[in-house]
Amino acid sequence: MKTLFILLIISSYLEAIITITPMEIGKKPGWSGTIKGALQTKRGNTDKDEYSLGVKVQYDNNSSYLIFTDVIGVYGEASGERNTNKTYFHTRYIHKFYENLDYELFIQSETNEFTSVEKRRLGGGGLRYHYLHSDYGDIFIGLGAYWESITYTTQIDPDERNSRINSYVAYVKDFSKEIKFTYVGYYQPRVDKLKDYITSSAIEFKMKIHKEFSLKIIVYYDVDSTPAIGRETTDFTQLTAFSYEF
Repeated sequence: MKTLFILLIISSYLEAIITITPMEIGKKPGWSGTIKGALQTKRGNTDKDEYSLGVKVQYDNNSSYLIFTDVIGVYGEASGERNTNKTYFHTRYIHKFYENLDYELFIQSETNEFTSVEKRRLGGGGLRYHYLHSDYGDIFIGLGAYWESITYTTQIDPDERNSRINSYVAYVKDFSKEIKFTYVGYYQPRVDKLKDYITSSAIEFKMKIHKEFSLKIIVYYDVDSTPAIGRETTDFTQLTAFSYEF
């Protein structure tokens, strides 16, 4: 625990450290998990504190299915005033359907005070095809749909109830036992209004630094074509964090 605390302190940036690497049935049989987090403190011209902590727990029956849950909280203050406050909860069930084809079911809940989202809840499912498995890497293609409910913190933004297409492509490459690269890109248009869409791209480098401890460098680029009033359509995040696997 002392070692984990030291690793959290020396992290340089943080955000919601969401699991982006596709989970594969049979890779980690039984129960497993990850603790991930970061802490940033600045003093001087800017007084700033940011904290992030997350836990992922997974069960893999080593033959036909796996299920995992990701829970994350992020909080930050600048000059004594809160400027970051978000939570994230995601549970996903993956079941082998036919050879390289799986089906997925998922639920998710999130809040983000500084994008005016009081709560966003969604549930859905779809198919995932393991398109490529070779020395050049692994490619996954997903297609499905989900229903979402969004409640905003402001009175000027009407609450939303939407159905969206959920499509994604993921690429994973193990350069060695210590270094892994992952890219995931999502495209999620509304079923009844294709001009209302969300895209999300993430790149992750994961480097094992000591036994079960890893360093992660992640870049996110998100686009919401119809954000809450007064909010930007794009969001860019770069973060460095540490994780402990058990």
